[in-house]
Amino acid sequence: MPPPKVLLLLLLLSLLLLLLLLFQKRLISKAMAARHALRVLVPCRSVLPTSLRRFAAAANTGLSATANSYISLGKFETMGADVGRMATGIAYLQDTLQMLEAEYNAEENLQRKAIRGLGLAKNLLEVGRQHQVIDQDAAEAISHYLRAMKLYEDAIAIRETEDTQQAKKALTYARFALSEVCSSLGVAYNDAGQVDQALKMHQRALEIRKAIVGKDHPSVAECLNNLGGLFFARGSLQKAAEHFEQALDMLTESAEGRQDTPYAALTLYNLGLCRAGLMQMPAAATALERALQVAERSLGSDHRQVDLIQSTIAAIAQGSFVGSKAPTPAGENSSTDSTQEQSSENEGKKL
Repeated sequence: MPPPKVLLLLLLLSLLLLLLLLFQKRLISKAMAARHALRVLVPCRSVLPTSLRRFAAAANTGLSATANSYISLGKFETMGADVGRMATGIAYLQDTLQMLEAEYNAEENLQRKAIRGLGLAKNLLEVGRQHQVIDQDAAEAISHYLRAMKLYEDAIAIRETEDTQQAKKALTYARFALSEVCSSLGVAYNDAGQVDQALKMHQRALEIRKAIVGKDHPSVAECLNNLGGLFFARGSLQKAAEHFEQALDMLTESAEGRQDTPYAALTLYNLGLCRAGLMQMPAAATALERALQVAERSLGSDHRQVDLIQSTIAAIAQGSFVGSKAPTPAGENSSTDSTQEQSSENEGKKL
């Protein structure tokens, strides 16, 4: 039998090992909690890689004052989320940003700096989205997006000089992420009333996306929908409807003929608003009824977005929606577009 001192030493070592294991488990739990908080803010992307700007709040008529971009799906899917939990998630994102920024600035090797820049850019994009969707602060969102865009462009420039398989994969990822930033910038610029900049960013996003995944990929629907939202805000309802229809066709084809995701519901809703604005009431009713069915299946019948669609349908049925043009979003100057709809039938689909 071992001496008492040896037994005591073994016991102390065992206790120390147990304490270390408990400490490690606690650290892992904190890390998982942080990741969960981020997932609350950045919902899963079932078909498309980026999420949506808000479904705009319904006016007294029950109709949205603007069409909806895919940035708002973050809000679209988490409208019932706890505000305190969302604020905690933003705090985690801000802390992560500070850490990544310090690591990026301290790195001297260009290749490693490019890699660190990708991680930093991704977090800047997510923080920008939270400012845009939750805080409704377009200016703050734009500053984050512009920084992220510069980091992605720098990383792309470095990766383009390399010829390894790993570098090619990283290049594809960086280019796709850059298209996400451009889409987010387009929405934020539109919110800030900078329509020309918004159009430029949405068109750039579309060009990048087509070059990476092809013109028929469902992720291209995001860019088409966002462009449709921009034309909607400018009063070019026919052109907006054409973009929404293209986006819906891509989503439907990619799902083998099904329309069963929140993305499809949102695009149908946008299309319905366009048709109502053009006084094409049967087509508007068809699109909105379909949007309601898809939203109920994909989001649940008690989701407040379902209530919005129902109130829009009711407003149209009661004749509350009057006029051939959509309401002008607050802060937007539509005077330059007052004659656009008269010639919209002659506009082509090419931007």
